[in-house]
Amino acid sequence: MPQRRVPALVLSAVALLGVGCAGEASPRPTAAPTLRPTDPPCPTPKPTSPKWPRDIPEFIPRPPGATIQKVSDTSGGNVAQVRFATPMSLFESRTFLLNELPKAGLVLVRGDAEPAELDVQFQRNEAVHGLYRVFATQERCTTLWLIAVVRNTNAPYDIGYTPPPSSTPLPFG
Repeated sequence: MPQRRVPALVLSAVALLGVGCAGEASPRPTAAPTLRPTDPPCPTPKPTSPKWPRDIPEFIPRPPGATIQKVSDTSGGNVAQVRFATPMSLFESRTFLLNELPKAGLVLVRGDAEPAELDVQFQRNEAVHGLYRVFATQERCTTLWLIAVVRNTNAPYDIGYTPPPSSTPLPFG
């Protein structure tokens, strides 16, 4: 039964992210496409110490320089969402996710890239499923992020378990 419940919760999280946090409209970028490796790098983000909600496990990668804008808990406490900005380009955000999620023992389930938006679904055994959604802004070195994490407390695995990193290629370059 938990196997059927968790995907339904992930779908709920995806649907909630489609309308943003707490019913707000998702930020829709008006920037030109910024997923380009030829752009000069953004300045190195200054370290920040935002207060992350306790429902986002410590092993979930958090980009440097994050400034949290909103935290919400939905679906009766089953889905934690965080909305924040980072001083990174969309291309650098993509690189961060592709490098850091496998290091954290997260399997990259699916990915999608559009000119001004990225979506990456991940999981860690049956205990944790989630989604990153990253939006470009008019400022090349600023992106808006949404993270939704679903924790299945009925999973037969300890969420501290780290499977070996996989080389799961995502369908975007």
